[in-house]
Amino acid sequence: MKKNLNIRMVIFIAIALSSMFVGVAVAGYNNFQRAATYLAITSSFAMFIVLLDIRQDRVLKGFLLIATGVIYQLVYPRFFYVFVDKASMPGDLIDHFEIYSQVILLACAGAGGSIIAVYADKTSSDYEPAAAIPPLNELSVIEKNVIENTRHIEQLTKSTSQLNKKLDVLLITTVLAITATGIFILLYFLK
Repeated sequence: MKKNLNIRMVIFIAIALSSMFVGVAVAGYNNFQRAATYLAITSSFAMFIVLLDIRQDRVLKGFLLIATGVIYQLVYPRFFYVFVDKASMPGDLIDHFEIYSQVILLACAGAGGSIIAVYADKTSSDYEPAAAIPPLNELSVIEKNVIENTRHIEQLTKSTSQLNKKLDVLLITTVLAITATGIFILLYFLK
């Protein structure tokens, strides 16, 4: 299990949650129904991706996905329609939002159920583990090439993790710069 904190994921969660609750509320309050609807759709999809990517025990992750889908379907539309006037929304937007809410429910339930099913399969009494790899001298030329290529993949994995660390720094710097610019613009207009 990975112990260190994934900065990109934390930033992604913060942006998705703030868009889902603050951004939608502000857009809906200012009568931007289309922007509020598409922001709600995009941020809820981002949260679905975050839930899929978290490192957690399989059963707990599966139940978390299922519960999130059900709670989203039951609670979020009520929150959404507090800030967005349903009567003034175009009919296609209402359909988009309601259909997408059902898609999120089905996606969360399907993914959560699948994760739990994989766990149940691996812990069942008739589970058969994969066959052991024979010694190198008994392998064919193709199998030896596959093993050699696997070593190259491990090197690529190390290089990728180094690039991820550099990308984290770049992402944090960019978010801070955008936030600072937004604050300065806001202060400029408030004068």
